[in-house]
Amino acid sequence: MNKSNIRDYFIFEWKMLLAVIFLMTVGGVAVYSSTYAPELDKTSWMFMKHIFYSVTGLILISIAMFINYTKLAEHRYLLYIPMVISYIMLLIPIFGGSIKGSSRWLFGVVQPSEFGKIVIIIVLAGYLDRIGDKIKEFKYCVGVGILLGIPMVLILMQPDLGTTLVYCFISFVMLFVAGIKTRYIVSLFLIGLIGLSIPMFLEYERMTDAINNPLFIFLSQKIYIIYLASGLLFVSVLLLVINTYMNNKIINIVSFLFFVLFISMVAALVLDVGLRDYQKQRLLVFMDPEVNRLSSGYNVIQSMIAVGSGGFFGEGFLQGSQSQLNFIPQQVNDFIFSNISEEWGFFGSVIVILAYLLIFIRSITIAYFAKDRLGVLIVTGIIAMFLCHMLINIGMVVGIMPITGLTLPFISSGGSSIWTFSISIGLIFNVAARRYVHGV
Repeated sequence: MNKSNIRDYFIFEWKMLLAVIFLMTVGGVAVYSSTYAPELDKTSWMFMKHIFYSVTGLILISIAMFINYTKLAEHRYLLYIPMVISYIMLLIPIFGGSIKGSSRWLFGVVQPSEFGKIVIIIVLAGYLDRIGDKIKEFKYCVGVGILLGIPMVLILMQPDLGTTLVYCFISFVMLFVAGIKTRYIVSLFLIGLIGLSIPMFLEYERMTDAINNPLFIFLSQKIYIIYLASGLLFVSVLLLVINTYMNNKIINIVSFLFFVLFISMVAALVLDVGLRDYQKQRLLVFMDPEVNRLSSGYNVIQSMIAVGSGGFFGEGFLQGSQSQLNFIPQQVNDFIFSNISEEWGFFGSVIVILAYLLIFIRSITIAYFAKDRLGVLIVTGIIAMFLCHMLINIGMVVGIMPITGLTLPFISSGGSSIWTFSISIGLIFNVAARRYVHGV
């Protein structure tokens, strides 16, 4: 490799890097404010932890820039297998002890499912790049389902619904870009939507007797869902048998639709059994926080009060009543955006969102000009991951998304999260730089 090639590696997005540093700084200020305790007269360890992970995150960005992403994709199963093993270890008490009802931290320190997001992106991108247009064939879609299904099931067993939703969103976007048939994407969306909605109806029926809508009443009874699932499967198989003689395209589509609805009902029943009560209640309270005001709905209500009290320019640094009086639990993680909104107002919130928007726009541009399909898929997956985290985190703060425990990129406190997003940015820079480098 000549000197010109080496110099090309240092061509990267300075605007994106500045946006990342800005978000890390905003996160540091918000964490400091959220953990400020004047009576202790010392700097919070949470603030120092955020600074440490932010600085080391910048180092990880520079390292990820120089790793050949094509080699990562070629050896993707050397990443995939350890990821799956780590998820299995989390379910063994000696390795993944329960913290707040979930087994997400290996040895109580690292959260493998965060780094697993990058692994899933690389593994899926490598697989989709290898099979090319074959993704339109059903058997390869099944292969993708198995590849993604194993880690998703293990994550749900932790349980970690939020990360599972991120994996689903990443997969949808990457499969769409890869050229999968639209009906498969729509089918997966229906399965996810129905599969999550019905457990909410079942939980709502357990919590209140205020259901008056006949459809809601029907969907809140598990036995009716079992009957419906059985009927859907019977009709689907019957149409499939009939179509072996008629070979009619419309009958084939209808049969497929009934089968998708059957899978949706099965998914709903499995999720109703697998999800914890507090997870179902979190899904419920984003529609009506008052339904569980003193527990699951409390965070959302207090967060919305904080956002509303910030006004246009905010109450000022260390002046937010909701933040400083600790009305909002998990301020440094899930609800850190409420601190920003309260202390810096609508103006400060918009600046933060514009920083994310800059990262999205530049990332889309990099994906568009990437030198190969693999680079496009990797950047697309990373964009989907960022977008999912940002929309759900900010959405749950203002009460329009369910509480899922997803962090706000580079702002929320959490070492695994900051390092994961840092590596992701480094991979985007990697794809951007390699379009200028030949023969690698």
